[in-house]
Amino acid sequence: MFASKVKGLQKLYRLLKDNKTIWVVYLDIVNFHEVEFRYGYKICQEILTEIENEIYFTLKKQRSLFLFSHSESRGGDDFVVYFIPGENTHWEMSDLLEQWVLPMEERFNRRLSKLVKEKIRLRTGIARCVNVDSRSADYLLYAAVKEAFLLNKSEPDPQFFARREEITHLIEEPEKYLRTAFQPIIETRNGDIFGFEALTRIPGSICFNNVSDLFPFAEKIGQLYPIETLCRRQAIKAYPNVLNDKEFLFLNINPQILLDPEFASGQTRKLLSEMRITPANVVLEITERSAIDNYSTFRDALDHYRGQGYLIALDDLGAGYSSLQSVAELHPDFLKVDRSLISGVHADPTKWALLETFVTFSKRIGCSIIAEGVETDEEMRTVVQLGVDYVQGFFVAKPDFFRGSINPAVMEILNPERRLKYTENKPIISMIEPLPLFETNVLVSVVETYFRDHPHQWLVGITEDSRIVGVMQRDRLFAALGTRYGVPLYLERTVPILMDTNPLMVEDTTPLEVVSSLAMQRSDSQLYDGVIVANQRKPIGMVSVANLMKAMSERQIQLAQGANPLTGLPGNLRIDQEIRQHIERDLTFGLLYIDLNKFKYYNDLHGFQQGDLVIKMLSEVLLNVRDSLSDETFVGHIGGDDFIAIASPANLETLAANIIEQFEQSCKQLPGQENLSVALAGLVINTAEQNWTPLLVSERAARIKKEVKALGGNSFILR
Repeated sequence: MFASKVKGLQKLYRLLKDNKTIWVVYLDIVNFHEVEFRYGYKICQEILTEIENEIYFTLKKQRSLFLFSHSESRGGDDFVVYFIPGENTHWEMSDLLEQWVLPMEERFNRRLSKLVKEKIRLRTGIARCVNVDSRSADYLLYAAVKEAFLLNKSEPDPQFFARREEITHLIEEPEKYLRTAFQPIIETRNGDIFGFEALTRIPGSICFNNVSDLFPFAEKIGQLYPIETLCRRQAIKAYPNVLNDKEFLFLNINPQILLDPEFASGQTRKLLSEMRITPANVVLEITERSAIDNYSTFRDALDHYRGQGYLIALDDLGAGYSSLQSVAELHPDFLKVDRSLISGVHADPTKWALLETFVTFSKRIGCSIIAEGVETDEEMRTVVQLGVDYVQGFFVAKPDFFRGSINPAVMEILNPERRLKYTENKPIISMIEPLPLFETNVLVSVVETYFRDHPHQWLVGITEDSRIVGVMQRDRLFAALGTRYGVPLYLERTVPILMDTNPLMVEDTTPLEVVSSLAMQRSDSQLYDGVIVANQRKPIGMVSVANLMKAMSERQIQLAQGANPLTGLPGNLRIDQEIRQHIERDLTFGLLYIDLNKFKYYNDLHGFQQGDLVIKMLSEVLLNVRDSLSDETFVGHIGGDDFIAIASPANLETLAANIIEQFEQSCKQLPGQENLSVALAGLVINTAEQNWTPLLVSERAARIKKEVKALGGNSFILR
C-alpha cells in the first residue's frame, strides 16, 4: 500500500514537471464525528472502507477518461484524489463535483444502506496544481493539497471558479484591473492634509462586490502575497499624482506580508525611490486580518523596516484582532481607531469613554490617534473635542483617484480662529458629555428600557430631522409611569407626550460663565436639569449642572491665583505684578530665568505627555529649592518650559546651584535623560542704578538666557 502511494506520487511529480495540470480533490464526510457517535466506531470503519473501495473502483473503471489518476487516504475520514486530464477528459475542473463526486456518493450510499439509515454526504475541496520552474514538484503538490483542504473546510462558494479566474486576470494584468483611490487624513490641529491612505479598487469586477471580499479569497487560494504586492505597487505608482511635499502615504499591509522575503528584499523601497518617495514618508498600516502568532519574530521584522525609515500604524483599534497586547508589543507610531467605535460616538457614553481612554493612552505611550470612518458633523466635533490627532472619513473627503478637496464644513469646525476663541473664552464644548438621542416616533417604552439598561444615564435628547426638539429626564419619566394609571396611559405612546419641549439649550461656543448664569436663572423645578449643547439646534452633547458648578469654581480659583493650568504655579499676570512691586518699592532683587534646553526635540521624541511630566518635574524642583531657602523666594511659570524665580541677590547663586543639582537627580528617573538639561540666566536688578520696567527686565533676562543656552548642558550665568 505504501509502495503504491509512493509510486503514484512520483509519477505525479514527473507529469507535473512535464507541465501537466493536476486536479486535486480533498474529500471528507460531513459531520463525521456525529455519525460515529450515532453508529459507533466499528460501523464507521466499515463506512470508511466502503468509501475507499468505491474511490478505487471508480478510478479503475474510469481509467480511459484521464491521463492519470491516483488516490490516497489521509487518515480518519479524509481522502485525496488526483486527476491529470487528458484527451478523453470531457469535463472541466469545475464539473468534478457534479460529474464525479456526487455520482460516486450515490453509489456507495446504496451499499451503505445495509449499515446506516441515513445518507452519508461528502464535503469537497478542489484545487489546481501547475508547474512553476522556481518551485519543486513536491512543494507545488503539497500547496495544492493544502489549498484543497482549506476549501474543503470553508463554506461552499458557487462563484469559486469564476473568482479564481478573475484573480488570475488581476495578477496577469494589474494595470488593467487594479486602481488605487486615495483618502486624505487631516490634522485636527490646523486642518492641513497629513497624508493619504491608499485604497485598492477593482472597477468592472464581476465576482467581487468590493475589495474587502478580494483579500480573504486571495488568501484562501494562496494568492494573498501576489495580490497585496500588486496593490502596493499600483498605490506607489499612482501616489505622485496626489501628494504634496511632506505628506505621508499610508499603505495597508497584512502582518504576514512583512515576513515575506519579496517584501523584505527591498523591492518596495526600490519602487518608492523610482517614484521619488522616501520611506520616511511612508506609514505601513498593519491591517490585522489574521492574528499575529509570534510577536517576537514580528517585532524583529518591524524593527527592520523602522531602520529603513518607515513609520508604523496599527489599524482597526477597537475591532477584530486588534488588542492592547498588539499596541504594547509593536510600539506603533499611529493608532487608527476603527469605524465601529467612531460610529455614533457623540451619543454613546460607552464609545465616548473608550475613545477618550484611547486618546489619553496614546499620549502616555507617545503615539498619535487617527479616527477613521468619521461620517457626520456630530462625530467630527466629538473626536476633535476628545483630542484625536488626525481624522479620516467620508465627512472629511471620500476616496478619489485624484487629489480632491476637503469638506468646507470640516474646515469650519477646525477653523483656527474659532478654536482659539474657544480656548480663550472657555466655551461650554470644552466639558460636554455624550447625549443619547431618540426620534420623536419612538415609544416611551423604548426610552424606559434604555434607562433601565443604563442606570447612570439621567437624560436623553429627542430629535426630529436631526434637530433637538426636547429632552426626557429619567426621574420625571419614572415618576409619570409610577402614577396609578401611568403605565397604560404612557408606555405605548410616543415620547412627545412626556418630553420637556423647553430645555435650556446653548450654542457650543457659549462661554462657561454665560451658561452658568443662564442655568442659575431657571425656576427651582428646573434648576438642576442638564444643559443641552448644540450647533444650530443639532445636538452635540450635554452638561450636568454639578459639573458646570465644579468647573466654574475651579476657574474662579485659578483666576484668583493667576496660576498656570499645568503646574499650578503663578502665571504671567502674577509674575508681572511681582516684578512691578519690587521695582515700585525700589528694592534690589535677583531674578533667575529657568529654561529647558532643546525641549522641543525632547517633546517630539517622547511625546507631549512625557514633555508635560518633565515640565511638572522642573516645577517641583523649583518649589523644593525655594522651600529649602530661609528667605522668601517667588517662583512663577511663564509658560511652556520657561520659569522664573525672584530671590535675594545674595541667594541667587545658591538657588541656581541647588536647582541644577536637584534637576540632575530627578532626571535619572526619566526616559531620555541624556536629552534633558536646564539653562539658568541670573540677573541682579538694582533700582537705584537704572530706571527698570518689567519689559526691560524681560529683555535683559532674554539676552542672558541666549548666552547660557549656547553653553549647552546644565549651565548658569549671572550678570
